[in-house]
Amino acid sequence: MFDKLIDFIISIGKEFLPYVIIEQWNEAIMLRCGKLQQKVLKPGIHFKIPFLDSVWEATIITQSLEMNPQSITTRNGRNVVVKAIIRFRIEDVKTYLTTISQPHDVLIDTTQGMIREIIEERNWEDLVDIEVELTKTIGAKVKEWGINIEKVTLTDLAEISSIRVISDGDPN
Repeated sequence: MFDKLIDFIISIGKEFLPYVIIEQWNEAIMLRCGKLQQKVLKPGIHFKIPFLDSVWEATIITQSLEMNPQSITTRNGRNVVVKAIIRFRIEDVKTYLTTISQPHDVLIDTTQGMIREIIEERNWEDLVDIEVELTKTIGAKVKEWGINIEKVTLTDLAEISSIRVISDGDPN
């Protein structure tokens, strides 16, 4: 409970400050009375009006997200499991912070959906060099959100036996 009080005091204290410091690996946008200001805040010190200006920061250096394994059926009926890592960076912080909510979740969901679509259109034998196509296709989609995809890497791609259990919802 004491730690929550300290966090509250620190957050209120930051509102009184007439400046904000943006770290080297971040960029930010400023809202004045809830309205977006046009200037992107680069690393360094920036002045603000206490209680009227709020600052939203985002990490712009390269980051990676690990996808959960997916079970997908290829065009020729083979069941495969796919697991991927997506390496990305923020190219346009203003677009990134103002066009999507929960950006990591959106990026994971979009990537997994596009991986499924692409693999379902291919035969098992055609999946050998699919990473280049995934990187290009997913990169084109998420560019509209200010995100640059550096690489989509499939960490697992294997044929599996699939068993589907159909239940009527009654546990008995």
